[in-house]
Amino acid sequence: MTDERLTEYFTSRKYRDKLRILLILYFFSSKVEKEEELNAGYNRVFKSEVRIQKIDFLIRYPDYLSFELLLLLENPDFHENRTEIKQIVRNIFNTQEPELRRNDMLRYFFGAYEDIDDIIAFFVSNGFVVYRSSKNVDGRVVDKIYYLTNLAITRIENEILISLEKARWYKDRCQLIKKFFGNLSGSELKIRQYQYEEYRNTPINEYIKGIKNKVKDMFLDTFEEEL
Repeated sequence: MTDERLTEYFTSRKYRDKLRILLILYFFSSKVEKEEELNAGYNRVFKSEVRIQKIDFLIRYPDYLSFELLLLLENPDFHENRTEIKQIVRNIFNTQEPELRRNDMLRYFFGAYEDIDDIIAFFVSNGFVVYRSSKNVDGRVVDKIYYLTNLAITRIENEILISLEKARWYKDRCQLIKKFFGNLSGSELKIRQYQYEEYRNTPINEYIKGIKNKVKDMFLDTFEEEL
């Protein structure tokens, strides 16, 4: 794919999902260590589609991310982040992200979900991703693994993150989520997200509702200030 065609794919609103998923794979993956994988041109590896979906949810719902950040302050390990988290949440609401940046996801059997098979197929066909999986005894696809190639890393680091204006917000948001939640598995993120009544009680195949007012209440309780 030419540079011009690649830019078209990632700047068109129709293809913003591809940009977001690619940056999730990039920022939340780990370096490949096995020699045979390095020799095959693999650079980074990301495990579990569940983890993609749950990280994607935090990007697409700034109000849920805000509440998750506020909940961290109940843990003494994060007390030193109190001022930082306060400013992050305030900035999210001051810039109206819960309205302007929200990108609704459907409630599926295992929580927030959106089919990304076509996105992954696009990356595979363009040499960005090598995809591996296996099947369990029921024939269901499991153990999904995504390898980012050297080509993908070159394009991301030397072109997309430098030249593509639309990538900057996603970059910052991925780095924020990684800082506070990057050590959590997809299953752990899913458990955290199921604690919300609005999320948990959304009927299957309906869009998950926001929790903006709940965040405002939590912020007031935590800091004795209004958002």
